[in-house]
Amino acid sequence: LANGLERKHAVKQVDRLLTNTKLNVWSLFDDWVPYVVGERTEIVVSMDWTEFDADDHSTLVISLQTNHGRSTPLLWKTHRKSLLKGQRNAHEKELLTKLKQTLPEGIFVTVVADRGFGYMELFERLEQELGFAYLIRFKGNVLVGYPGVEQVPARDWLTPTGRTRTLKAVELTGQRQPVERVYCCHKSGMKDAWFLASNRTDLSAAKALQLYGQRWGIETSFRDIKDYKFGMGMGDVHISNPVRRDRLFLFSALAIVLLTLLGKAGDSVGLERTIKVNTSKSRTYSFFRQGVIYYQLLPKMKEANAVLLMDKFIYYLKQHRLYTRTLGII
Repeated sequence: LANGLERKHAVKQVDRLLTNTKLNVWSLFDDWVPYVVGERTEIVVSMDWTEFDADDHSTLVISLQTNHGRSTPLLWKTHRKSLLKGQRNAHEKELLTKLKQTLPEGIFVTVVADRGFGYMELFERLEQELGFAYLIRFKGNVLVGYPGVEQVPARDWLTPTGRTRTLKAVELTGQRQPVERVYCCHKSGMKDAWFLASNRTDLSAAKALQLYGQRWGIETSFRDIKDYKFGMGMGDVHISNPVRRDRLFLFSALAIVLLTLLGKAGDSVGLERTIKVNTSKSRTYSFFRQGVIYYQLLPKMKEANAVLLMDKFIYYLKQHRLYTRTLGII
């Protein structure tokens, strides 16, 4: 953020930036979400918490699943971890509602989440209040059964062969929560069985497993943000104020998006062949990793390649109001 300055002045500059009350991350989501979503008419988002234990922080993140492996952060909010007991559901409702408010009209949304979000109140809220589809994992001891029939634990629906079993129009828990589809799967090589609930009727078992498997992209993006060696290093930065962490999270997300776009630009003009050592015709590096490499190589890159790279990069960036607002505030 303050590269090239003396250490003392760099620290002060970053501190002033993170305490700038005009930098309202919650308000910037109104521009950020439409920018990331772009021209899509259907999106799949992953939702999860990530921890910063040293600072007593937990950040709830909703990220966009992409076709290049890593998820792109859409919205986030940091809370005191020690104060979360009994409040997580309310915080999740708040962020999901913000997603609904910031999305362009007519976007079909599917929310994918792990077992920590497998509670019936969330299922109902997503479908009835927000109009979202969902694909959420739940625990194997949850009762599942057809209407009017005795329920049994979800694990009892697993097949001996490991083949995925699809249950249609069933009810979950003693509350008899109606769910359109339940997928029960424990294939060879899987550490644990997957029990997935969804209100979508158009998903085949294979597609449902694929979408849930892509949830791992949010974990990869957490590494990009937190890891000191391979990412933005936020896990090694100590911040006492949750609001300040959200501001720093914004700059990490911006950097990830810009580097991913730079990587995409380089890949689209054929520059990956100049940085990889193998002869594979398929893509070896992620767009994010390519972007990091191109950024480091730019000062000594061949002029012809640099022009190709930056022309395509500018093409991806131009005419977006988010950067005007953000840079104006900074």
